[in-house]
Amino acid sequence: MRALPASRILVPVDLSPVSAHAWRWAEVFAAPGAHMEALYVHEIPPTPVMGLPSPSLSAAMRARILARLKRFHPGAAVRAEQGDPASAIVRRARGFGLIVMGSHGRRGLDRALLGSVCESVVRDAGAPVLAVKAGPLKVASVLAPVNLMPYSRKGFELAARAAAAFGATLSVLHVSRDAQRGANPRLLLGGLLARLPEELRKAVRPRLIRRDGDPVREILKESRRHGLVVLTAHRKSLFSDLVLGTTAERVLRHCPRPVLSAPSGR
Repeated sequence: MRALPASRILVPVDLSPVSAHAWRWAEVFAAPGAHMEALYVHEIPPTPVMGLPSPSLSAAMRARILARLKRFHPGAAVRAEQGDPASAIVRRARGFGLIVMGSHGRRGLDRALLGSVCESVVRDAGAPVLAVKAGPLKVASVLAPVNLMPYSRKGFELAARAAAAFGATLSVLHVSRDAQRGANPRLLLGGLLARLPEELRKAVRPRLIRRDGDPVREILKESRRHGLVVLTAHRKSLFSDLVLGTTAERVLRHCPRPVLSAPSGR
């Protein structure tokens, strides 16, 4: 797991206000002297609009976009390319320690037809992804939802690193669907702590929160009390991904707080 603050940050932008929020969050997560890159991907829809083909990214258009990016992000690396946005972002992100991007929160039929670029990146990226909907706020408390699965350790360690970097408290949330047969959350927390690097164990003293019910609902409810939510993005079966989305994607879709997801390494 790479350390926070991050030394190499990729910020996909679409020149919208949400992109501006993402850039400001990236500055919050950046280490001193960090390499920050703004990436614009020009998407060509698969079907023509009103029977007319969509314009490709011409040299003149690329020059105008790069000029705007340089004006908005002075001193940063800027890049403009053409293709499928999610695929281009995942490909470009290799070698970066963090991806920060705005989530437009598409829902319903619009999301089913068009999908969400942010959710696709969270699902496939090899680096942690910070998804934001609004500008930066003070992170005094980090929420780390965990479960019994081994992949949960990735999100817990990233949450501990984020809490240590911000000097924030770390709250560990365990949600059991069955209060009678659920795991002992204190034993779970002890096992997670035992696997942390020693410096992190000394830096964070997490408190445990236990809830019963639907995990996504309880995570969203508890998230309102914290400045940052950190969890593992773990892909399930293809069918469940398409119909319900993973827990991380469903939290990302509805959570008003920034959501930092760690890749499960599957």
